[in-house]
Amino acid sequence: MNLSKACWFGLILILLQLDSRAQDTLPPVAADLARTGLLNDISYNTGYYFSDDRNPPIQRLPGLPYRQNTRKYLHFVAPELVNKKLFLRFLLANRSDSSQSVFFCPGWLADTIQLYRLVGSRVEALPNELPDDADSLGYRKITLAARDSALFFAALTYIKAPTNSVNPSLTRDTLIREGIVLTHKNKTSIDAITDLFAGVMLMMIFYAISEYMQSRKPEFLYYVGYSVCISVLLFLKATLNHVTTAFDFFFESFLDNIIFSVGYICYIIFHRKFLETSRNYRSLDRYLLWGSWGIAVLTVLYILSYFFVADFRFADYFETATKLLLLTTSIIFIIKGLTYHNRLMNYIVMGNISLCLLSIVSQAMIMMSIKVVPGVSVLNLALFYYELGITIELLFFLFALTYKNKMEIIASIQKEEKLKLETERKEMEKQVAVLAAKQDERNRISVDMHDELGSGVTAIRLMSEIVKSKMKDQTLPEIEKISNSANELINKMNTIIWTMTSSNDTVENLVAYIRSYAVEFFENTMIDCTFTMPASIPPREISGEKRRNIFLSVKEALNNVAKHSQSSVVKINVAVGDRLIIEIQDDGVGINMEKLRKFGNGLNNMKKRMASIEGGFDIQNKEGTRTTFYLQL
Repeated sequence: MNLSKACWFGLILILLQLDSRAQDTLPPVAADLARTGLLNDISYNTGYYFSDDRNPPIQRLPGLPYRQNTRKYLHFVAPELVNKKLFLRFLLANRSDSSQSVFFCPGWLADTIQLYRLVGSRVEALPNELPDDADSLGYRKITLAARDSALFFAALTYIKAPTNSVNPSLTRDTLIREGIVLTHKNKTSIDAITDLFAGVMLMMIFYAISEYMQSRKPEFLYYVGYSVCISVLLFLKATLNHVTTAFDFFFESFLDNIIFSVGYICYIIFHRKFLETSRNYRSLDRYLLWGSWGIAVLTVLYILSYFFVADFRFADYFETATKLLLLTTSIIFIIKGLTYHNRLMNYIVMGNISLCLLSIVSQAMIMMSIKVVPGVSVLNLALFYYELGITIELLFFLFALTYKNKMEIIASIQKEEKLKLETERKEMEKQVAVLAAKQDERNRISVDMHDELGSGVTAIRLMSEIVKSKMKDQTLPEIEKISNSANELINKMNTIIWTMTSSNDTVENLVAYIRSYAVEFFENTMIDCTFTMPASIPPREISGEKRRNIFLSVKEALNNVAKHSQSSVVKINVAVGDRLIIEIQDDGVGINMEKLRKFGNGLNNMKKRMASIEGGFDIQNKEGTRTTFYLQL
């Protein structure tokens, strides 16, 4: 029985070789269904042909000029080939004693798959049987009877994307679920890294939103837009890799480029707002503005060509142009940014350098199938390097944001200090104006007193003196009192006028006035007055109130010397430094500290006057009486 089946199997092969519609030689057997397991690669023994005719008669399939081995299209199908229809040819055999079924997968991103079988001299279409799984659009079922073999053809069309791949494989029907799971597990490492990256980006989104809520600065909204687009893009890229669903086809063919373009438009606008290029770097701002508008225009052209132009090369051209424009804008930004000696700009530029270089590495790995290390490793995945570039760029952005926040805090403090100083200056000017007004009023009153009262009192004194001279020996006591009162009133008025005049508000003027008064006061007495003062008195201002209280206190002390001291000499010493010190020393009988009642009122007045101007007063017996006044200048 086994011998008979072997003979029949050999006869079928002979008939296939003799078929007039078949090629001169059959391809090698791609796989034995009896030995098929999980994801068995049949690319080496599969023929391929890209046809300009997208609907050739199926009976012509055996005679097409196939080329062997599809490995050259494992990662990339040129845009001009995407427009064509791809036909695959492979020979399968079943050397077991029972019927065997497998699921055929031609590669990734084939949106239509139709299988054919050569039966005798005719090509017949096979029914489209898909696995019972959500990820099923990329698989078709093939069944061979026991000890049977057949030549199969697959007619494929691909989505409008440059990431199509031709990688035919077979999986036993009973293991299809495990095969789909294994396909997904092959990218577990990049999934974990992408999930981690998406988590970091999510935190940045929340952080940027919180920054916007606090500062209301629009650049943070643009950064949110960029972060959302890039995180969604990379998450879907990792999640939908080697997935055959309708959404994956739509994402890979159209949506990924839209998300990419919108994200980087937001990124460029964020840079313009964050760095305030319109104010600080105008030439750079123009380049960034043109770059964002250029990407927007190319994206619109991409959308129109995708939906309304059948030739994929136009859509691919605009997609490539968008990426090249973005690269050019990035390079210009880096070159011009390096010429600015600004720490904030340097942080952003360094982040862009990292992102730009690693993006180029990622794209080169896709186009040239570069492997960094042998075997299966995340280091061989192009997406890993792109995510690494974005992560480094994110770190430099955080550095820049921290630096900018610090500088804004410093600027805010400086602004507050400036406003505070300005307020204090205005308050000081207001006080100065008030004081100036008071001084003007004091000067006016002193002038009026001098002109009006002074002239009147002087007239009274003169008239009393005239009356005294006319009456000679018959002078009345009242006339003498009038004359003395007029003299005393003139002296007091002069003191008041001197006190109120603002031009006298200096220590030097005070000392000079006290000296003049003391010399004049003791001029017609039996007491010799010696006045000692510094040769040069530093220019120090002193208010009229302080001058008045010091002078009246000194005047009271001089009166006490003249009335009670019984001295022959009085020495007045003045010292000027941080303090004004006036010391009055007489050589009289001294003062009885136990009998101060006769001096009580005068001493109390001196004490109160000095206390009112935050000064001091001291009196003691020391070779007579020593009275000291001191005031902090």
